[in-house]
Amino acid sequence: MTPDIEVRHELRCGDLGRIVTLHGEAYEPLEGFGLRFEAYVAKTIAEYVLDNDAKGRVWLAERRSELIGCTAIALRDNRVGQLRWVLVEPSARGIGLGRRLVETAIDYCRDSGCETVYLESTDDLPESQTLYEALGFDLISSDVEELWDGPRPLIRMRKDL
Repeated sequence: MTPDIEVRHELRCGDLGRIVTLHGEAYEPLEGFGLRFEAYVAKTIAEYVLDNDAKGRVWLAERRSELIGCTAIALRDNRVGQLRWVLVEPSARGIGLGRRLVETAIDYCRDSGCETVYLESTDDLPESQTLYEALGFDLISSDVEELWDGPRPLIRMRKDL
């Protein structure tokens, strides 16, 4: 990590849109990650706020006010946290920011009384899966499901706290 990166969790108006934009721009080069994926991210963020009453926390990593990374925990019933929207902008990868964001989210789950944290991902993101495994997440399932661009493997991982 470099000292010019700040991580905050106080959301301001416009932050949710910035998260959607970051996902759209970072994932666009990947096969199957286009406007439908960006819309899917927007939908899940809207559900987090409107249906879940924003129970949990969102972290934003910024360099000189530019959003370069994010993650979130959505608190679910039965002392479970869901890790969401883990992303580091390509130019900021390789400095430990993704690990820092996910570790911060896991610590938040522990402090919030969660017994488990889980995530959903896809097989097109091997670097993310490697990070999750290194942080103690176990593979629960990998089933083909209908996602934003059609049938695609949906990977579910869990970490007991």
